[in-house]
Amino acid sequence: MKRIYNIAFASLCIAVSQAAYSQNLDPTVEVSRAYVAKHIDAEKPVIEMAVPDSVLRFDLDFDYAVTDNPYKGSYEFKPYSLDMKPQSSSGRNTVLFLRAGAGYTLHPTLDFVVTPPFRKGAPFSMSIYGTHRSYFGRYRAVSFEDRRLGWDGKSRYSGYDTYTSAGVNARTDWRTGYFTFDLGYLGYAGKDTLRTRNFDAFRADVRVASNNPAHKYFFYDVNLSYLYGEDKIRSGAASYLTEHDFSAKASLGPVFSDTQRALLDIGLDVSDYGAMFSSYSGMFSLAPHYILHKSRWYLDLGVKISMLIGSDRAEEKTALHSKRGQIFYPDVEIGFDAVRNYLNIYIKAEGGDNINRYSDRLASDRHFSPLYALGGNVLMNNSVERIKASLGFKGNIASRLVYDLRGGYANYSNMMFGSMTYVAPGQAPEWMSGQSGNVLSGWMPSVGYASCNYYFAALDLGWKSQDLSVDAVFECNGTDLRSRKAAVFEPSPFTADVDVVYNWKKRVFVGLHCNAALARNGLVRPSSDAELESVRLPGYADLGLSAEYRFNRKASFWIYGGNLLNMTVQRVPLYTESGISFTAGITLSL
Repeated sequence: MKRIYNIAFASLCIAVSQAAYSQNLDPTVEVSRAYVAKHIDAEKPVIEMAVPDSVLRFDLDFDYAVTDNPYKGSYEFKPYSLDMKPQSSSGRNTVLFLRAGAGYTLHPTLDFVVTPPFRKGAPFSMSIYGTHRSYFGRYRAVSFEDRRLGWDGKSRYSGYDTYTSAGVNARTDWRTGYFTFDLGYLGYAGKDTLRTRNFDAFRADVRVASNNPAHKYFFYDVNLSYLYGEDKIRSGAASYLTEHDFSAKASLGPVFSDTQRALLDIGLDVSDYGAMFSSYSGMFSLAPHYILHKSRWYLDLGVKISMLIGSDRAEEKTALHSKRGQIFYPDVEIGFDAVRNYLNIYIKAEGGDNINRYSDRLASDRHFSPLYALGGNVLMNNSVERIKASLGFKGNIASRLVYDLRGGYANYSNMMFGSMTYVAPGQAPEWMSGQSGNVLSGWMPSVGYASCNYYFAALDLGWKSQDLSVDAVFECNGTDLRSRKAAVFEPSPFTADVDVVYNWKKRVFVGLHCNAALARNGLVRPSSDAELESVRLPGYADLGLSAEYRFNRKASFWIYGGNLLNMTVQRVPLYTESGISFTAGITLSL
């Protein structure tokens, strides 16, 4: 462990020492500890930012939408994203952005960004920001019904689910580079029939990067991130889980000309857990690659060397981080402009390791907790993407319709999936001693790990015109999990996310929004010695309508209706909010 931290520190020192040779462009920088994690998808887990660094720029005009439904995808949960799209403005400085609303069932929402008005052209800028999303109300109790996880139309229970993020970020530029930092708070809170949770975390990100207009220079881009979180889980007796997350990402190397460069990417992820598990997990990677972008061709040729480390608690039947990867992975992308500015054909081959951090999983499933390990299940383990190969076509038609059509194959080892387990009374493991076996019994959500072949196809569409905007994502997924007898839920075979917004004279905006998924099938084991049984998670279509009236460039009123078909939307097994909801609020941009 100590050796790995020393490697990360040395990489940072090397990058900073090259600052004198950096450049003076203005790329968009995004830094955050707001995690995005997926069970399995065409894209690997990434880190997205809570507030774009471009908010730190001056003369912005926010093109906001009132329909930023936080639940995107049938098995993907992107918690409460802040969808702000800064655009150019005619000489107006945006100092305050505020968006607030509430409704029935109660869905409080709040976004704010305060940007102090420094002298125009100053090399330093900063913002203070905050985001809050929450649900307070009743949940539909889900149970088995003809091997289907459905709602009986009657049973409900009260609970809540909240997300809060706040902080300050800043950026300073010099002639050949820039430095950014982001410090803040991240919190989740929730209550259901099994547990009450309060997850509080401090997060910090710093980044230093070159920004050089020269034809030849040494490129560097180094990002360090740290998160300390404490999850106060209460179910019967109090249990605390602490988490230290450290990440170091660096890209270093010479730029030979405008068309070619050679870079070395360095990655380090380490997570350490407290007394509840006495466990740690880590990943260290090196990826040398050569990049050539000339004429119609784009070549990124590389190989990734990755190593997983961690403690194995298999002897206690609660194995954590025991999986090991294959060391070498492909890291190649080739693109060709078949029709300049209109059609690009590309192929990718990649792979890598994932340590499946607790906070990552909590971001994708806000009900995730140590209770998922009841029944002897593994709570957290490393997973490996042995290879993912894809072929894609992207471009535009008449400079209006933007598209990206892609498909391919992936092979996963020990991948994390949603699951269910039956817990008999008194079956709680030793590390949860003191909790009532009578309370923690019956069918409960959990996670499962399995190897599989994965086939995918996806189509992204976008249309932008003066009066109409359309964003749509369609995905098809297939696995061989059933033939492998894996006790997990398969990804939905088809999902769709569609947003259509029409505006009348830039004052009245009306939107149609739909997030839909076909049914998911899975296998569960009623007891340790029982045969696997088939279970079906029903499909759904979460239909929403929105309307917004802008009084002027500074103020507007909006309203949003969600789940208007009153369907039982069950993105996480056994959890679903009550049906139809309405939220209304105001937006200020001063």
